[in-house]
Amino acid sequence: MSIRRALFGRLLLPTRLVLLVMGLVLAFPAIGAEAVTAPFGPLEAAQPLSARRLAERIRRDGARDVARMLTREHEWARVRRAVAAGWDGWIALVPDLMSVADPQTGRALQGALRRALPRNPRAVLAVLDRRNDTPLAGREICAPAGETAAWRPRTIAALRAVHDIHLIDQGADCLHALEDAPG
Repeated sequence: MSIRRALFGRLLLPTRLVLLVMGLVLAFPAIGAEAVTAPFGPLEAAQPLSARRLAERIRRDGARDVARMLTREHEWARVRRAVAAGWDGWIALVPDLMSVADPQTGRALQGALRRALPRNPRAVLAVLDRRNDTPLAGREICAPAGETAAWRPRTIAALRAVHDIHLIDQGADCLHALEDAPG
């Protein structure tokens, strides 16, 4: 009998510890949150970065503060990857962020938009500037600088598939940049 009791006690002890820890976590959820700190607060820091949250923060605090936070938190790479993947919400943030980004980050955002062109041409065209003397001009973004040979025909096909009267000027600028480029 005592061997059974000892064996049962050994098996039950780890289960008791797990239940105790789970009870503490459920009773005091803020214990784990205090370990995550950031200048904008522990609750926001625990939440994943999203385009919606960044857009809200840009409206509330301004693009310059958001750019500083992205630099401080080393999150620019995540923004660039999301833009390059062609995700609408992230692409829509680029004009606000590019206006306050340092030159190197601005060039990286241009490259991310360039890579997004064949994936989501409508979203990229929507953020392009109609003037040709800005970093978001079609001639800047749509030039095939640094892209693979396969990128150009895919991008031209994707741009020609966009039929939106509001994007005609941006689409034309983009196609001219692609057609005028050597190669």
